[in-house]
Amino acid sequence: MKLVRPKVIKLGETKVDPSALQETLKTIGVSDPSTLKFLSSHGSDGQTLIEFAGRICYESYEPGLNPNVVRIRDEPSEYFKNILLRGDGSILEHSQISFAFLNISRVCSHEIVRHRVGTAISQESLRYVRPRELGFWIPDELDKAQREAMVSSVEGLEKAYRQLEAGIGWDKLSMDQKKRLTSALRRVLPDGMATNMIWTANHRTLRWVIEMRTDPAAEVEIRMVFDQVAEICKKDYPQLYQDFDSVELTDGTRSWKPKLRSKV
Repeated sequence: MKLVRPKVIKLGETKVDPSALQETLKTIGVSDPSTLKFLSSHGSDGQTLIEFAGRICYESYEPGLNPNVVRIRDEPSEYFKNILLRGDGSILEHSQISFAFLNISRVCSHEIVRHRVGTAISQESLRYVRPRELGFWIPDELDKAQREAMVSSVEGLEKAYRQLEAGIGWDKLSMDQKKRLTSALRRVLPDGMATNMIWTANHRTLRWVIEMRTDPAAEVEIRMVFDQVAEICKKDYPQLYQDFDSVELTDGTRSWKPKLRSKV
């Protein structure tokens, strides 16, 4: 048994191709000065794609391109503030982030997979994987005696698993036979054992799940996970998460809430 803590790593994100944006603006009929202004004032991350997609709805890349539009919000911060206030959340679905959720329990993963809209999920399969060791996070609210009892219980389960595992001649089995026996043996392992997951979500989903899963009423482990997710989003996407503020809770995690609008 190895004591672990949940860890979140950002793996990837939606990126834009500036040359493709330039070609699109030229085809639409945006002037060269406005095109240069947009490209020089925006990066290549998902925020740019979201704003670009949102502006095509009104052709609001420059005043007069759409005869009905006589002024526009030039600053991305003001543009996104207006989008969030209005609740125009559909454009946030154009951009995604992929995370590695490491050393989370299967208790936690069972809660994460309930959020299916706007996500993609790949999780370590104990049907195929025989764990080399059992990672386990012990909730901090347990006292010393409770922690010791939990460690003893997990070590007992791991010992039972190793005894079952040792009684099988794995080297003589086909992959299909290994799969069937690995699946059978996993039933003695605890839900609290650590697992790994790759989780991808768009920003519309992320804003809602962060708010939901860092709420003080949320289970502590999933709150630990999405506290880390929120910190990444706030740092890397300051326009999209400009309205999110955090409050530190007594267990050391934080609750994150949007000030402009709850669900977009």
